[in-house]
Amino acid sequence: MISFEFSEEQKDFQRALARFAEKVLLPGYRDRASRTDYPFDIQRQLADLGVLGIGLPEKFGGTGAEDPIMLGLAAETLAYGDVNIASAPVQVGLVGSQLVYGSTAVQEEYLPRLIAGEITVAIALTEPGSGSDASALLTVAEPAPGGWRLRGEKTAISWACNAAAALVYAREPGSARSSGVSCFVVPLDATGVTVSHMLGMGCLPLGWGSIHLDEVFVPEEGLIGEHGQGFRSVMNHFDFSRAALGLMCLGAARASLDEAADYALQRETFGRPIAEYQGVSFLLAEQATYLEAARWLCYRALWLRHIGQPHTAHASMSKWWPPIVAKDAIEAAMKIHGNLGYATEFPLQQRFRDVMAYLVADGTAEIQKRIIAKDVLGRRRVK
Repeated sequence: MISFEFSEEQKDFQRALARFAEKVLLPGYRDRASRTDYPFDIQRQLADLGVLGIGLPEKFGGTGAEDPIMLGLAAETLAYGDVNIASAPVQVGLVGSQLVYGSTAVQEEYLPRLIAGEITVAIALTEPGSGSDASALLTVAEPAPGGWRLRGEKTAISWACNAAAALVYAREPGSARSSGVSCFVVPLDATGVTVSHMLGMGCLPLGWGSIHLDEVFVPEEGLIGEHGQGFRSVMNHFDFSRAALGLMCLGAARASLDEAADYALQRETFGRPIAEYQGVSFLLAEQATYLEAARWLCYRALWLRHIGQPHTAHASMSKWWPPIVAKDAIEAAMKIHGNLGYATEFPLQQRFRDVMAYLVADGTAEIQKRIIAKDVLGRRRVK
């Protein structure tokens, strides 16, 4: 029997986060989103709620075994109040799931502080000449006595301007494509590291920026996982973060649709609430349907990961389509509000700009479609 029911533990968790999202996050979302500084006071509150340790080792303050569905619930529910803050458990989960393959020193240095909400760590993969084609990265890790020397440039890196360190992906000299790429943890105050802020149209608190590495020394204990296997490792972890990011966008869209429904019931034209006009009510119905369909696509991807089944194609489906659905739903909500939807004093326009980032971030729609098509065609070739 197929069940779409969450467990009682999951529902209790969701209810607690929903209260936090509505009472703490939502009232201050617009103001926080207009600033470039990251609200670490909120980050520590997330830690107190147990949101930042999902799937990370208990000895460092985490919940233990990987729990992709719980992570998805956290991202979706928190995004109703603040889509930028909601990215924190996804980022910490993605970073932490790689740091557990680091040395004991690295784990002890970063994991407890990440889970406690004291620091953030960026993921430095994208480069000026290798965005979607991440395996074409040029950053080099030259062997040196006691470790490596890194040189290269990373760009469009979320959290770069507020992170204590970054997971930097660099290749062995002479290697090509995905082979020879390793992952290193690099403190962003290390000698030879320069961080430059890149101001975007949204997601300002996430500290979007570039990281330039000029012969930065990384000791042997700074290697994360196996040497030369960094690209394969990060791609595997993207399979759960992509679905969580899709849910995050949908959570923000649901807030906008709720606001539009409330407004439609209150706003009157020609003596009737605009909710009584099909031009408004049908638009709400259509967007609610799209949100529901996209939502369960994301949870199916996370469920497949939870039970250990192949889910790469579903993760890519969850990354390219739900952000588009969310963007369209927020745009519809803005239209229902009329001129107020365009006003900066309301959160609709802010959510629209913040969600727009995920049409590109963590892999464009075109890259996701390539992954999906490979899966579809591969299954036909097997026959």
